[in-house]
Amino acid sequence: MKKRTLLFIAVFLAVTFCFAIKLLAFKGVVPWNIGYNDVMPWYEKASAPGIPYIDKPVEYPVIIGMAMYVFSRFGQGAYFFLHYLLYLALAFVSTHYLWKLAERRGTGKQQLFLFWALAPSMLWFSFFNWDLIAVTFTILALYFFEERRDILATIFLSLGFATKMYPALFLLPYLLQRRFKDWIKLGCVFGATFLVVNGPFMLKNFPYWAYIYFFHGAREPNPDSVWAVFSQWLGLSTGFINVATAVLFVCFYLYICWNRRKEDPLNTNLLVLLLFLLLNKVFSPQFVLWLLPFFAILGAKTKIWYAMEVSNLLVLFTTLIFLFEKIESALAWSGLFVVLRHLGLILLFYYAYQKNEATPSLVPSESG
Repeated sequence: MKKRTLLFIAVFLAVTFCFAIKLLAFKGVVPWNIGYNDVMPWYEKASAPGIPYIDKPVEYPVIIGMAMYVFSRFGQGAYFFLHYLLYLALAFVSTHYLWKLAERRGTGKQQLFLFWALAPSMLWFSFFNWDLIAVTFTILALYFFEERRDILATIFLSLGFATKMYPALFLLPYLLQRRFKDWIKLGCVFGATFLVVNGPFMLKNFPYWAYIYFFHGAREPNPDSVWAVFSQWLGLSTGFINVATAVLFVCFYLYICWNRRKEDPLNTNLLVLLLFLLLNKVFSPQFVLWLLPFFAILGAKTKIWYAMEVSNLLVLFTTLIFLFEKIESALAWSGLFVVLRHLGLILLFYYAYQKNEATPSLVPSESG
């Protein structure tokens, strides 16, 4: 059997396994602190009267909020199954373009198995939240930037931003390898795409549309964030953490982008994403999904990667035991695993930073 076929079978089994575990947990067959997910409990809010962002605020960006709303119109069972079909389709599309990107860059196909199809995050988080939507938009953007089809790539980055926000970080490393007129053109494309998706809601009820930004600005670090660990030790306020994380990230982000402006933008964006995960005040375990496309193409130290993945799963399980079983000692274990996960991310950042590959062409052959 061809490797490509095996890869798609592995992805199908991973997403289906993830959905099955989450469904069994929702039905009470598997403990909820094992099979917890965000998608299924959100049905009640999604199916409540009113259109998201117009009649009621939602703590997720527009593409996620509207996907939930549309699927909830068909009832609870269909809501669950439609999400499964969506994630399976997204996983297949992502796998197709990752394969094409790997072929274009001469990447060993075994990396697509190790860091994508068989990654613990794919097995456990493909049906957990809505991150796979943003991951797919990111993969499409990375592929079309590699193809020098900048406008299409920028559209997908903007759609990713309208889903989970983090893909917007990936535009600057590409702009730094483009001409000034491309900055204007691609900036307009990014903004126009964002407005097409968000504009109607902004005009209809701006406070409800903007709720997500105020919500995340005011929220405390989640229990499975390294900043929550620091807060327990040092008593840091949310306001201080907001300022500290913003200043640290912006400074290091600009330094990395500028210092590596003549190097492979895919590797630069991996560094940017690792930096974001290391410094952000909110770190939900499914965020590790965001890393999979980069390591599937660029590779990683396998032992460090899987140690980080296992630590991340242990963070999830101990945090859920604390939240749902009210076992205080579980929070201490969660803090330990958070630190171990961050050490893994730091090591992955270090090894990724050692790569110093020049970009073959700094100016695209065609921008469309």
